Amino acid sequence: MSTITNLIEPNRLLLSWQRPMVDDGRRTRRVVGEITRDASDKLVFQYLENTPDFEAAKAEGFQGYPSFRLGHARHEENVLEAFMVRLPSRKRGDFQEYLASHSLPTDFAGSDFSLLAHTGGRLPGDGFEVFPDISTVTRPFDLVIEVAGTRHRGLSQLTGLQIGDTVELIPQPTNPVDPNAIAITHDALGPLGYLPKPYCEQLLPLISDKCIKAVICKLNGRPERRLVYVLVSVE
Repeated sequence: MSTITNLIEPNRLLLSWQRPMVDDGRRTRRVVGEITRDASDKLVFQYLENTPDFEAAKAEGFQGYPSFRLGHARHEENVLEAFMVRLPSRKRGDFQEYLASHSLPTDFAGSDFSLLAHTGGRLPGDGFEVFPDISTVTRPFDLVIEVAGTRHRGLSQLTGLQIGDTVELIPQPTNPVDPNAIAITHDALGPLGYLPKPYCEQLLPLISDKCIKAVICKLNGRPERRLVYVLVSVE
C-alpha cells in the first residue's frame, strides 16, 4: 500500500452527507456545510443553506449535524471537538495502525485539521464525511480517495485490479447527472467508477494542467462489494 508523502494543511473543509442505503437508488454526496480556519487557528462551522446540495439533502431527510442545530447561521464553539470525536485518539495504542490504514505515515505530525482532511472522519451509518477544499491547499500534495460507484461495476472487472496500477482521471462534461463528473478509468479494465462529487469541481483545473497522477493504492471490502482507493498526487 502506497504512503502519502506530501501532506495537506487546508484552511477549509467541506462537510458532506449521504442518505442511508435503504434501496438500490442513486445516492449522492451532498455538501451541506463548511469548516473554516483563520490565521489564528480559530474554527467556524456554517451550514451552506440555500445551496442546491443543501436543499437536496433536506429533501432526502437531512436533519443537521448532531452537534450543530439547523437554523443557526454560524457556530464558533467546540467546532474542532465536534469533529475530532469521529477519529481515534492519538494516544491509543493502535493509532499508528489507523494512520497506516489511511496511507498516512506512522510518524504523522500534521494538525488535527489535516488529519480530518486526509481521513474524512467517516463513521459507519451516519452518512457524514469531510473533504478538503483543494483550492486552499499548497502544491504538491497527495490524497487517498475512495472510488465512488464501484458497486455498479462487474466483479471480474474489479478483481483484476492490482496495487500500483495506473489509472486516468477523465472529465465528463456531457455527463447527464453532473457536468463536473470525473471518471476513473483503468487502461486494461475500463471504467472503475468516479471521483466523489465534492472533489470534482476543484480538481478539474488541475487535470487540465496535466499535473495529476493517480494509482491504485488500496483494495478493500468484501468480494461482492469491492472498495477501491486511488492515490492522487498533484505536482
